[in-house]
Amino acid sequence: MSRKEKVKKERKNRRYRWTKRFFLFFFLAVVALSLAYAGYVGAKMYQAWDKIQSENESRPAQDPDQVVGKVAPKKSEPFSVLLLGIDDKQASHMKGLSDVIMVAIVNPQTKKVSLLSIPRDTYTELIGLGYKDKINHAYAKGGIEMAIATVENFLDIKIDHWAAINLDGFRDLVNVLGGLKIYAEKDMYHHYKKENIIIDIKEGPTVLNGDEALYYVRFRKDVEGDFGRNRRQQQVIKALLDQTLTMRNVTKVGELIDVVGDNFRTDISATQMLGLVR
Repeated sequence: MSRKEKVKKERKNRRYRWTKRFFLFFFLAVVALSLAYAGYVGAKMYQAWDKIQSENESRPAQDPDQVVGKVAPKKSEPFSVLLLGIDDKQASHMKGLSDVIMVAIVNPQTKKVSLLSIPRDTYTELIGLGYKDKINHAYAKGGIEMAIATVENFLDIKIDHWAAINLDGFRDLVNVLGGLKIYAEKDMYHHYKKENIIIDIKEGPTVLNGDEALYYVRFRKDVEGDFGRNRRQQQVIKALLDQTLTMRNVTKVGELIDVVGDNFRTDISATQMLGLVR
């Protein structure tokens, strides 16, 4: 082998060794960053779940396998979840009227969820008070236990679990996601003079910001009233779940956890929640 060929071969070997070292370093750096990020997310999730499992910050912590004094259904059996959107205008730690009331029936075997919306102005007996009033007053007057008992009595079913979100937190969640992609059912315009916020939604495919999404789910100034609003609430929940779980939001996990931790409460355990996500 000539000297020239030897030099050429040596250069090639050096390039190969350098390339090999570069990719090894790059791989180790990615692994280290991934582990660090996973640890960061894990710590934030632990802190957030501590808040999530304490309803109103005063209710005693529940056994994850118990729900409102009842034995939870087996993992393979259908179960019900009371979903509440709380109008917490005073930032008083999840206290206020439950302006969104839904019951979800989850069937683990068929992997399907059915949603039933209850109009907030439904007039019914508030269990524990002995008189009738609008159903959205139950949570404000007696917390989650009165809300559950009232819905159970009204629908004549058992509520196995519950989850509640502060509606202002819903707005923040949409903003963290970068907006909510949805097909708006109709034109909607409103001017909140106090905050100087203008809502101008046009019918058709659109991306709603937090304020627009909140107005969209609360709008009832048409002939449909609560019936149209309930349908739009279900539409938004589906879109929100779809977009929260997409890969494009991986970098926003920390912000999402902060918003959820501050504005979401449930008696569903972390293990059960992961099962629901799957």
